[in-house]
Amino acid sequence: MRYERVKITRDGNTVHNRAVPPWEIPILEFLFDPGNVEPLEDFVEVEGEYPEPAAEISRLVKAYGSDPKSGIAHANSVYGNGRRGVTELRKLIEAAKAEEAAATKKAPKVAKHVRRAAYEPASDEALMS
Repeated sequence: MRYERVKITRDGNTVHNRAVPPWEIPILEFLFDPGNVEPLEDFVEVEGEYPEPAAEISRLVKAYGSDPKSGIAHANSVYGNGRRGVTELRKLIEAAKAEEAAATKKAPKVAKHVRRAAYEPASDEALMS
């Protein structure tokens, strides 16, 4: 599973650099405004499997909380409530899987190590003539 590093600017003095799953970036943009969340195009391999969308939406609701005035969870504000939210999150997780598969196909191949011939100094006869 791949996480993407993002730079989150909370204010002029507070900047965070953390790796998150690609489907969490819209929630971060919702919370901190789009200009304050900058994907860095740097990916980190993380142990584990891709989560089930229903379980992941529950985790996101718990992790990011809800709006204090309305009580609506931030994850639900981004993805939608109920089945719609799970469907939207499923699409994003599937897109992340496809992106990872494409990236592993495009990974540069390691060049075959070719052994160079040993250096042989010029013979003394060539220098004398």
